[in-house]
Amino acid sequence: MIALLRYQTAILLRSHRWIFPLIAYGLLVAAGATSPAPGSALLAAQSTQLAQGLDWSAAMLVPVVAFLTRSMLTAEPDAARACVAAATGPGRAQLAALLTALGGGLLLGVAGACFDVLTAESAADHPGSGVTNKVGAAFGHPEILAAGLVTALVCLLVGSAVGTLCNPPLLRHPGAAMLATWAAVILALAAGVSPARAALRHAGVTPTAQSQQAQWPGLVPLLGAACLLAIVWTASVLAAARREKSLPS
Repeated sequence: MIALLRYQTAILLRSHRWIFPLIAYGLLVAAGATSPAPGSALLAAQSTQLAQGLDWSAAMLVPVVAFLTRSMLTAEPDAARACVAAATGPGRAQLAALLTALGGGLLLGVAGACFDVLTAESAADHPGSGVTNKVGAAFGHPEILAAGLVTALVCLLVGSAVGTLCNPPLLRHPGAAMLATWAAVILALAAGVSPARAALRHAGVTPTAQSQQAQWPGLVPLLGAACLLAIVWTASVLAAARREKSLPS
């Protein structure tokens, strides 16, 4: 499996199909960065801004990971895919492609979280004290950081499930796959039954008398996203195996 992962990673890098998701995620995360709050509300706004930044970065993982998964599933030429499937099995080859896209999304999520930590108002209070002190100031809100990372994980899993469901081998027509991916991304972010929407709805901070308390996305959205991903990935692996068996030898 390690050799397959290295092969799929090389396919993705050499095809340059990772460039658009990377640029899109960078622009979306930068556009969602909020400005510092003035006056006496600054202290209360520190944790709020950090939570909002993490939630925005997490939400943007859904479309970006979905299209990164689409790029991974359509990057390999048919002849190369057939050779790899014959050598290692179509199921393992498909699983390696899905894991590669998920790993790329994980890297983007980590980068987005780091950006939010370094640009949040709590870090901006120390403009000349170096990166270490800025990170230490941002980590003054550990519950908010942890809640934001859990929300990002839920959105990462949902984005991977969306990209897998709406693209080959489950949906082979290029135009239909593109439209279905966009529609599924919108539903994943807007529909109340979506684990990503549920996680984002419960994320953020709750003001108290003296501080800001993190709102955890809960275990149900995380379990729902994991189950959804497992079901869709299983269907994709089985469909890939069935497709290879139906090809003429």
